[in-house]
Amino acid sequence: MTVTGLPEIELSVKELPVTARFAKLAEWAGAGLSRVTNSLLPGSCNFCQSPLPLSSSALCDLCIAELPHITTHCRRCSVPLVSAELCGNCQKKPPSFRRCISAFGYQAPVNSIIVRLKTDPYVAEINQLSALLARRIAATYHEAQLPCPLTLIPLPLHWLKMTRRSFNQSDIIARLVANHLHRQHRINVELRSDICKRIARGQTQHKLSAKQRRAAIANAFTAAAPTTLDLQGLSVAVIDDVVTTGATANSVATALLKAGAANVDIWSLARTSWNNSPR
Repeated sequence: MTVTGLPEIELSVKELPVTARFAKLAEWAGAGLSRVTNSLLPGSCNFCQSPLPLSSSALCDLCIAELPHITTHCRRCSVPLVSAELCGNCQKKPPSFRRCISAFGYQAPVNSIIVRLKTDPYVAEINQLSALLARRIAATYHEAQLPCPLTLIPLPLHWLKMTRRSFNQSDIIARLVANHLHRQHRINVELRSDICKRIARGQTQHKLSAKQRRAAIANAFTAAAPTTLDLQGLSVAVIDDVVTTGATANSVATALLKAGAANVDIWSLARTSWNNSPR
């Protein structure tokens, strides 16, 4: 049985101890049962508790309207601005990626939803946030009269973090966004997790300054086209949950460009602003 709004998640628990493995499976089973129940019975908004017309929704229209939607932003890196111009950083040193498209500012309640997603692959609100990101993506390329990249790469985790976490939150977002692009906007993107790898484990990013992030993430990724795909001259998009200083986005874009990609765009649910981004 497939529950509307839930991504198909490939979870690997082989590396966990037996007791931890059964505990993790029990946790997922309980969460899955809860989602099945919610999909069959009338629900209420997770924020204001008002009735929802669709059982697959988690947020009502009023609460969605009050989310921290990004309206004006830098044309290149998507950092929120008072006008749609190039920010000072992009003027001084343009990033490796062509453009960044983000739906929300990294503020409450979006920030808490993203934090929860790092430990819970079944966060209910992510489906609607992903739908709004897909709408922003389709509108951005339409307004710019540019073709949307049709190859979508979830930002990879280092294998040690993947083993410990058992899922990649960027892969969850990528699957949902791809589904919404196809269903609502007739844009068919191909999800590829076999092009890019993270080879450097790195430090916990939120504890580092912007300068430290750039140094820690440099050369953290490698990219190579598999035999089933010709990366040469291809426009690709990399998707993540949140873009902060842009150091990770720059690093992965640089690796893909070196591997032959013509353009690399960054898509993310959220984008930090200068006043809430680590410096």
